[in-house]
Formats: sequence, structure tokens, C-alpha cells
Amino acid sequence: MDKSKSKIFQNQQIKRYLFLLAIILILIVVFSFLAPGFFSVRTFFNIIRQNTSLAILSLGITFIIMLAGTDLSSGANIALAGACGAIVMQSLGGEGLGTALCGFLVCIIVGIAAGSANGLMVGGLGISPFMATLAMTSVSRGLTIYLTNSKRVVVRNDYFNWFGQKNIFGSFPASLLYLAVLFVIMYLVLNKTTFGRKTFAVGGNAVTSRASGIKVIKHTVIVYLLGGLFAGFASVVTVGRALSAQPLAGQNMEFDAITAVVIGGTSLMGGTGSLVGTMLGVVIIGTIFTGLGMMPISPYYSYVVKGLLIVVSVYMDQYSSKERVKVSSKDKKAQKEAAAAEVHSRHKNDINIEEAKELELRGIVKEFPGVKALDGVNLKVKRGTVHALMGENGAGKSTLIKILSGVYKKDGGEIYIDGKPVSIHSPMDSQKLGISVIYQEFALVPELSITQNIFLGKEMKGTGPIVNRKDMEKKARELIGRFNLNISENKKVGDCTVGQQQMIEIAKAIGSNSWVIVMDEPTSAITEAEKEKLFEIIQELKEQGMAIIYISHRMSEIFEIADEITVLRDGKYVMSSPVSEVTEDMIIKSMVGRELSDVFSREKFEPGDVVLEVKDLYRKGVFEPISFTVRKGEVLGFSGLMGAGRTEIARCIFGLDKPDGGEIYLNGKKLDIRNPFDAIKSGIAYVSEDRRREGIVPLLSIRENMTLASLPWVSKATWIDGKQETSIAEEYIDALSIKTPSMDQKIGKLSGGNQQKVCLGKWLCRNPQIIILDEPTRGIDVGAKAEIHKIIENLCRNGIAVIMISSEMPEVLGSSDKIIVLYEGRKTGEFDCVKDLTQDEIMIAASGESGSGEVA
Repeated sequence: MDKSKSKIFQNQQIKRYLFLLAIILILIVVFSFLAPGFFSVRTFFNIIRQNTSLAILSLGITFIIMLAGTDLSSGANIALAGACGAIVMQSLGGEGLGTALCGFLVCIIVGIAAGSANGLMVGGLGISPFMATLAMTSVSRGLTIYLTNSKRVVVRNDYFNWFGQKNIFGSFPASLLYLAVLFVIMYLVLNKTTFGRKTFAVGGNAVTSRASGIKVIKHTVIVYLLGGLFAGFASVVTVGRALSAQPLAGQNMEFDAITAVVIGGTSLMGGTGSLVGTMLGVVIIGTIFTGLGMMPISPYYSYVVKGLLIVVSVYMDQYSSKERVKVSSKDKKAQKEAAAAEVHSRHKNDINIEEAKELELRGIVKEFPGVKALDGVNLKVKRGTVHALMGENGAGKSTLIKILSGVYKKDGGEIYIDGKPVSIHSPMDSQKLGISVIYQEFALVPELSITQNIFLGKEMKGTGPIVNRKDMEKKARELIGRFNLNISENKKVGDCTVGQQQMIEIAKAIGSNSWVIVMDEPTSAITEAEKEKLFEIIQELKEQGMAIIYISHRMSEIFEIADEITVLRDGKYVMSSPVSEVTEDMIIKSMVGRELSDVFSREKFEPGDVVLEVKDLYRKGVFEPISFTVRKGEVLGFSGLMGAGRTEIARCIFGLDKPDGGEIYLNGKKLDIRNPFDAIKSGIAYVSEDRRREGIVPLLSIRENMTLASLPWVSKATWIDGKQETSIAEEYIDALSIKTPSMDQKIGKLSGGNQQKVCLGKWLCRNPQIIILDEPTRGIDVGAKAEIHKIIENLCRNGIAVIMISSEMPEVLGSSDKIIVLYEGRKTGEFDCVKDLTQDEIMIAASGESGSGEVA
């Protein structure tokens, strides 16, 4: 791994800062010409004095927005905190340092109270941030007006007013020193402490954060409390500047703060942000306000101009941050030629798709920044066949399909239908050519009905613009009837099972008159029965003359349903062949470039003492009481159909869900696991079946993801030990052979196999006594599967107990020492893995018939 490449990620942030500074300089130059007297030291200090409160408030708002939240009450909280502080000082006589300190403390306490109320509503009660803080706005503003009787409360205390009125070092505003101290503290908190790291993590993926031991609700409450604290800090400056507490102080300041934070680069979606960027955003807002205020124009126009400038600034900022592809002059020439060819061929998309017989992609090239994702890839698909597209993660399968579907534009090569070149510039072009893609993550709208989803974007019209609902429902009934789905066409898609949703996707494709259907990992999240039904449908579609492009990492499926196969490796075309002429070993060798032994086999070791003992664990309506033990160096496999209760048992052991009864013992000691952090402290680790939802925080780096569950152990007094964190990341990137240019690479940019390795590394660096692996090889290629199982073998060699949940029968048979089979929440079989144990025995138990196996 090239350590120097980590600087790239830092440079991207520096570029953002430079861009914002350029905007500030441009504004200064423009206003210097338009507003006489703007370019002066006096104006500079006025901008500071007028916007210190906004800057302080924005520090707290940054943390809240990074958490994917918002706070509309912060301006009203400034008024309430200032009013309470002023009233207390008046009651104490008004003068003196002690009185000022009391007023300061009251401002802070009231701000904290208001922020805590927001946090409890958002974090504790689950009320949306918008509604919770909107309600708090009314409460705070109403209390302020009541307490002040709608009149200003004068503050005659020089100590309290010092921050808002006084200068230091001549004409330097004291409020800037106040702001600087708060900024430095919060900058260190955000970038150097576990609190800051947790804020990034929770904002980026709250579910993964909880599964990594972070107490998400508690952290959310504290972040909103922090926002209230900074409203209290800001109120001190606001009151000091006006020499009084105003009932309407801070009005609309929350919107200016949110604008400054977003201009500074903090995403409203959460998970990313910068306090330096926020301060630059405040300067931009302050410069615009001051400059427009000095111009001879109506204040109404000044707000319009301000809004337009903000939109332009944000748009230009986003545009400047986009990564651009750097290509050689030769590549540029080739791309220009390809672009010209596409423009020339646009009129050639006059294909009669009902008569089309063959789709061919020839010499397809696609480049991304620094990566040639596809390099001369070929694919030929014929009507009435199932064509398997195989390759490791990162081989280019998804990129090729996105070019075919119009999501990406190719940089080279040609696409032909029946020998005629066609051009695909958008998903609409692809659909017009009769091509439909069913992605692994379905493109369905959960709140719409089956009928509405099938005809979304291509609704049948009646008279005028009115949708012909009856004809659409009739057609939808016919389509889902072909799949023997015993459900109403008006049922919400969100209420359908995963298998039913998949059939709806196929119905959408057929309803679009498609003749080419691409299926991306169609069996990754469906039951065995649903898989068999899917294969029947595929066979029917094939007999009806449709062409199916089938992507799967499950080798057995390829030999069961495919007619042809094409293999890609590292973005290049390797081979195409009839499936009948290749073997599994030949396919694997083509995919990984080397021969692999049995992917799921491992060396077995003599188990040690019992590590984990589960007694009568149950959860009402989910799984019945179950008991089992796991020993050192042993793999206990859990098998059964999806929904049998396997994952639910694992989640209860790890503290993600609460069981209704039962006991868990680790090394003979009874555990009280109330949340994932309790499990982590006890030495239990859990790799979720859904790494995107519960395994990774996409916007964090590999290093940050790797140590997310270890924050209490890689920090002292919440201060993260950077050297220790880097050492851990380097060790496990090397040990697990994670392919990445840098440990500071965003994990969301890695392939599925490498993401899974990072998830494993996150737990292995905790040195767990037992690790639960839920579908550890789902959605990853055969090469990565072999590497994952080598890791499992090493875990057992080192005496770590393993619970493995898998829907792949060869995997659970080849890797386990013992297997427990579940059916509808109850244990129907327990087997010792001996040589003559067969898949049939496991499947009988998985279908609900009890069975047991004895040691040979």
C-alpha cells in the first residue's frame, strides 16, 4: 500500500478551503467596487463583531447537521438564554464580576436545557429533527416573550458585556478571541477525539454505529445538548453587543447558520463536514450581508441577491469538488472519436425489438479517475438463452451492466443488435431497445401498489391526461398471474416478501416489452423455495424467446440454468463458452487467474474448552427456546431457510435485539448483555449479514471503519491515539490482503469482498473470544470466498470460537464442526460434521422434520 496516496484525500479538503477563500476574495473585490468604503479595516472588524454570534452558533449546528439532523430552534434558544441571564443579573443588582458570572452560567444552563429537550425528542422519542426543533422554536420564543413581557431587558454589567463590546490589542474585537478559543476546542473534539469520530459514524450510518458498540441514542442527545450549549455561548455575545436581552434576538439566525454550515461543506445527509469550512461559510455570509447593507439598494433586493449568491456558491463548490478523469492525449483522441461515432449513430436506434435476435457488446472501454474499469470487454447474448456473466468483485460486471442500462456512458467500443450499431445514452434509450435490468437492490417504490410500480413512468392513458387505472390493473393481474403469485395487484410493494418483489421486478421487465433481461445476484436474499420458483420463471422466459443475462457468485446455479458463460477478470474479457464445455475449476481459474482448492474446505482442529454456552434463549414469536455450546477452535454452523430464526438468535447474543428469556455464559460466567457494547466488552464479535446496513460507514475511511468498534481501547480520555490506530489498520490490511491504495480510502469505494475483509478486521483487532459470522461470503466472488474461509481456518487455529450462519449448503457443510438446523424458529436438527453427512439430511431438517447426527 502506497502511504503517500493518503495525502490525496487531505488535498481534496484543502481544495475545498481554497475554493471558499477564492469566493471570499471575489466578494471582497466586487463589493469594493460597488460599495464605497467597504474595503477598510473598520469594515473588516464590523464583519467580525456582527457575525461572532453566528459563527459560535454555527459550531454547534455543524455537529447536529453532521449527525443528519437540524436545529430550527437555535435562534429562539439564543433569545431565551440571553433573557434568562439578563433577568438573573437584574435581580442580583446588575453590577459586579460575581453577577456577570451568574448571568453567564444561567445563559449556558438554559442553552443546555433547550438543547437537551431537542435531543430527548429526536434521540429518545424518535421525533423528526425538523418537527422537534420547530416545536422547540415556539416554546423558546414564547417563554422569552413571557419572561421579558415583550420588552428588552437592559444589562448594565461591564464584565458581562465585555465579549460583545470591548476590544483587545487596540481595535481587535474581544469577541474574536472568545470565538477562537471555542473553535480550537471544538476542532480538536471533532478531529481528535472519540466523540468526533462517533459523530461522523452516527451521521454516516447509525445502524452500523450501534452494531459497533456506539450508544447512538445517548450520542444524539449529547450532540443536540452541544448545539444548545453553543446557543448559550452565542447569547452572551448577542446580549453584550446590544447591551440588553431582546425578545426577538436571534430571529432567523438558525437559517444563516445552516446556510453557512452547508456552504462550508457539511452534508445535510450527515456523515461528513468540517469546522474550518463552516467558519469560511460564516465569512461568506457575513461578507454578503455587510456588502449588501452598504449598497444603496432596498433590503428586499439584498435578500434576493444574497439567496442567489448562496445558490451559485454552493453549486460552484460542488462542481469544483468533482473528480475528473485524467487521460493521455491518445486516450482523449480515442474518446473524441468514440463520442463522434455515437453522435453519428443516434439515428440508427430504429431497431424492431420484436424481431431482434442477438445483442453484442464489442471492445467496451470505461475509465474512472485513475482506474480502467473495462478494457476491451466483449459479450454476445442470444434470444432463448441464459448467459451467465462471471467474475470476481471488481472484475467489471456491474460497470458493464450499467453501460448496457444507460447509467454509464462507454468511453470506447460498440454495441450491436443483430449486427446494427446502436447508441445507449440513458436508461430511456436502453428501455427503448428492449433491455431491462433487475438490480440486486430492487428499483421499487415501497409505498406504491404492485400495479403502480409495474407501470411507473409508462402509465396507460385513458381520455386526455387521466390514467386508465382499470386497464393497468387488468394487465398487472395478467403479469403477476404468470408467476402464480397469490396476491392482489393493489397490494403495497413494501408489504410483499423479497421473493414476491423479485417477481414484480420481472413483471415490470415483461410489461416493458423487454427481450433482454439482466438479473444481478437474483438469489442473494430469497429462500430456497423462492429460488426454485425463480428458476422455473427463467426457464419459461427462455422458452418464450427472451435473452437472460444472469450474474451470480453461486457456481451451482450457473450449471443449473445457464447455457453460455462469459468471464471477466480485472476489467478484461477472459473467455466465453457453452456451459456444457467447462468445469467449475476451469471457471474459477479464469476468474481468479489461478487454481483454487475446494473453496469451503478447511483444516479441522481438536476443539478446546467451552467458550459460549446458551441456555433456553428465546424471543416470543421469533424463535423458541434454544440451547447450545461453542468450544475454542470450533465452528458451529447454523443452517435453515431464510426467516428460520438464525440471524435473530445471533442478534440476541450480541445485544442488538432483546430476548424474552434465557441465559448466556462466556467461559462459565453469566453475562448481562443489554446492548452491543456489553457484548464487545465481553469478547463477542458479530459480522452482520448486511454489511451495507450494519457493517460499514461508507463515508469513513478504511482506517476509521477498522477501529470503529475499538474506540474506547485506542484512546485515552477520549483522545484517539493516531499511531495505534494507524498501526492496527496497517496490520489488518496486510494480514487480510485488503486491496486499497491507502488506508484513508473511503470504504464505500472498495469492492464487496474487500469491504467484508474490513468488517472482519474491525472485529479481529478486538481479539474476540467468539465471533459470529452471518452470511460471511454473501455477494462476494469465489476468490474472496476462499480468502474469507482461510481466515476462518486461522481463527480456529488460534482458538477462537466461531458461529457461522450460511444459506449455502456446501459452505456450512465444508466449514462447520457442528451444524444446528432451524425451521420457523425451532431447532429441528443438530449434526456432527462427518464425511457421510449429506445435504439431503440437512435439507430434511430445514424443511421441518427433526433429525440428529452422531459422531462417526
